[in-house]
Amino acid sequence: MNKKIWKDHPFKKMKKSRVFKNRHFKKGLFSAMAVVLVIILAVGANVLVTWKDYSVDVTANQLYTLSDQTESIVKGLDQDVTFYVINNESDVNGAYKKIFNQYKKLSSHIKIEYRDPELYPNFTKDYVDDSEEVSSDSVIVVCGEKNRYVSSNDFVSYSYDSGYSYSADSLQVEKLLTEAINYVVSDSTPVIYTLSGHSEQDLSSDVISSFEGDNYSVETLNLLSTGSVPEDCAILLINGAKTDLTEDEKAQIETYMENGGKMYVFLDASVDDLPQLYSLLKEYNIGVEKGVVVETDSNMYTQYPIYLLPEIEYSDVTEAQYDSNVYILAPSAKGLTDLTPEETEDADSSETAEGADASETAEDADASEEEPSYTVTSLLATSDGAYSKVDTSSSTIEKEDGDIDGPFSIAMAVSDDNGGRMIVTGCSNMLEASIDYAVGGANTDFVLNGVNYLSNQEDKISIRAKDLSTDTAIVPAFSQKVTLIFTVFVLPAVLLLFGIVTAVRRRRL
Repeated sequence: MNKKIWKDHPFKKMKKSRVFKNRHFKKGLFSAMAVVLVIILAVGANVLVTWKDYSVDVTANQLYTLSDQTESIVKGLDQDVTFYVINNESDVNGAYKKIFNQYKKLSSHIKIEYRDPELYPNFTKDYVDDSEEVSSDSVIVVCGEKNRYVSSNDFVSYSYDSGYSYSADSLQVEKLLTEAINYVVSDSTPVIYTLSGHSEQDLSSDVISSFEGDNYSVETLNLLSTGSVPEDCAILLINGAKTDLTEDEKAQIETYMENGGKMYVFLDASVDDLPQLYSLLKEYNIGVEKGVVVETDSNMYTQYPIYLLPEIEYSDVTEAQYDSNVYILAPSAKGLTDLTPEETEDADSSETAEGADASETAEDADASEEEPSYTVTSLLATSDGAYSKVDTSSSTIEKEDGDIDGPFSIAMAVSDDNGGRMIVTGCSNMLEASIDYAVGGANTDFVLNGVNYLSNQEDKISIRAKDLSTDTAIVPAFSQKVTLIFTVFVLPAVLLLFGIVTAVRRRRL
């Protein structure tokens, strides 16, 4: 057939038309199937996320993410713990509810039940004092016969800033709930005895509340009247004694420590004349220097060279705060030193003197074997350039003759092979509310971590509140104009141009 005739043949035009239609049909079918598949995947993903309660915490301070300490405690539960939330489930604050659910996801032993006050008007009477008004979203944590009421009024802490404006500064939900869990699952409440009779500083109500929150009770102890440290003493605490121990008191404490006792000592930097107390510490290889530590490294003090920001050294006590963005503030502190004798390899030292009695040598060897071995660990340290100002009444803070060269430890931990443990801190001012507030509660965390270490409960290391402070972004006027022009004019114009080009190209197909 002639090529020209075939070119105009109707059958060829019909074939081209069918091919064209089949091609568009396949494209349309593929697009429809792709849309259906995407919808199915989206619906399935939403169902799965809702069913399993999957979520990702994208907040800057990880407000809804539980700490490693809480995870360890909750995952280790072997008893059922119930959160009774006082509100209708649909009315509970969304942020609080997310945190509640994080606990439930960690362990099958955590159960959450909601109690609407209108449907259960008398429910809280068995758990809360009648004089206290129960606020909405409060939680009653129950395990067996023990329970603790956690008021939602304490979930967020507020403070005044320098401009006297009242604003939220931290979220306390996890801290309070984990403390409540610790309390209700504990078979007993350890007792911290604070020594009295030596003009010690009183613990503030905030510190006592923190101890109680970690399931400790606080009692006062006068050794002159009791004659010994009570058997139920979990920790003996000496807070800034200004007068010395008696020989009998020292002997009672020594007996307590020899039997695996635990002691926390805070020293008052203004007091040097405590020979009995300092000799007791010396027995555990901790030396106390005279005077007040002065820091020369400007990165390790604030305001004044005696307002120390010591380096946090790694240990079981400081693990939670080590290498973090927190500071410990220790104003007016004493320097501590490690008195552990250095080991020598002098062979002659092991030989007995010629003519010595053999039985005396054996007795000495037996006595040395019975002496406990002490392990001293520095917790907080100064820089190498620090020194101790011996004459605290001097008119100058500069180093003078007689001042003691550093470096020093500001806090040390000691353990022995009998199970005894001790922490000594050279600053009794660090628990003052204003000092602790200046570092966002890090001082209290440090002390609580030490208390939990002493009582062999490292898994109860203090849970810090989540910071709610926000930073204000200051944008220059030029940047504002550039941003405005780009978002209002440039970006829409680019999108419009892209749409026009795409439409024109499709018409030509």
